Amino acid sequence: MNWLRGTGFRALTALLLGVLIGTPAWAQVAKAPGFKVGEGRAHPFFELDARFDSLAGRFTSGAAASPELIFHFRGGLKFDLDTPATFVNFNGAAEYLWFTGLISPGSTTLSADGRGFRANVALDTKFNRDGVAEVDIGDNLVRSDRTQNPAFAVGVISLFNNLYLAVPIHPGGRALEVTPKVAWSVELFDSMLLGTTPGCVPPPWSPDACNTASVPLSNYHNLNFGLNGRWKFLPKTALIVDVNADYRTYMNPGASGNGDKLLFRAQAGLAGLISPRIAVTLLAGYGGEFLNSSIHTVIGTAEFSYTVTEQSRIAIGYSRNTMAVPRVGTAMDDRGYLRGGLGLLQGRLLLNAQFSADYFSFLGTPTSMTAPVPANVGNDFLLSFSVGPTFTVTSWFDVGASYTLSYRLTVAFVRHEAMLRLGIHY
Repeated sequence: MNWLRGTGFRALTALLLGVLIGTPAWAQVAKAPGFKVGEGRAHPFFELDARFDSLAGRFTSGAAASPELIFHFRGGLKFDLDTPATFVNFNGAAEYLWFTGLISPGSTTLSADGRGFRANVALDTKFNRDGVAEVDIGDNLVRSDRTQNPAFAVGVISLFNNLYLAVPIHPGGRALEVTPKVAWSVELFDSMLLGTTPGCVPPPWSPDACNTASVPLSNYHNLNFGLNGRWKFLPKTALIVDVNADYRTYMNPGASGNGDKLLFRAQAGLAGLISPRIAVTLLAGYGGEFLNSSIHTVIGTAEFSYTVTEQSRIAIGYSRNTMAVPRVGTAMDDRGYLRGGLGLLQGRLLLNAQFSADYFSFLGTPTSMTAPVPANVGNDFLLSFSVGPTFTVTSWFDVGASYTLSYRLTVAFVRHEAMLRLGIHY
């Protein structure tokens, strides 16, 4: 109590007043210096998350999913090199998830058998940036329970890798840029089920969701070829043409729904500023599948964003796209979203929020059908809302919190995720 009446209380009062009125002590925090490596800088970091997940996995017989308190230990390194001729960005992190067993005692098994390990490693490089023909090479490796497969809702973990090569060609004043590109990706799935779960009823378009042994039947390879053209006919506005094709093959081609797929997409439109604060992207085109003709449809993107201040922005958009889905066939995803960020206290406090709605139309050959005729095997609706602040305490320390609500109609789940994060970086 003496502390409250004395120097400590006065110091705390001055600190709070500094936050509210923006004294020089609360000026924008300098960027973490890192370690100089050649012409670039390396930034090591460590993060600790304490997270409640109401659908962490399936741990008990007859349960669709179970809640748990999970601690995430994440360490990694960022490296940046940016010169007129060369750009290198590396961001790699390894993560260990400790399933505490405080809510669902069976969950501790996932921490001990390797399924608690996560990773996210991304490398993007650009060479000969100041030349006519640039060369871009990169790779992204992700191990996560948020997979690239929309047919899996919860209880599945994947190892996903995407390797790409692009050659942007920008002659003259760079008003015109043409970029041929190729990418190869692979995704391997593993179940977070602890054995087959009696009482778990899968949706008609996801036959593997409730069976540990059949989850790996969705493993696939994907080869993507693309050509992108961009012409800046105004200083901050460009005409865009994007054409790409996915050739999808499966490691278990004999499994139902795993026929090869050839998806073709072509879009054209405009992107740029229509005022100093308003940016627009408008693209429309065609998406089709040519090996079994399961999809021929209109695709596109429309986004409007408004910059309130240098650190505050809001965007609203809609997209429609086609994709290959393991063990199903193909799908259309109609997605609407609204997202925004607000910067306060000269950038120290960032508030972010996002709402999205996805409507999936799954097309394939149901197991009950004898002829390989594409048909609508089910629709699904996914709603997601997230909100949370991040506060930069010093150049090397920040804290964050978030809440995410997800609702998926067909598999009838509501997922609550509440997270508190501490970050240390140099």
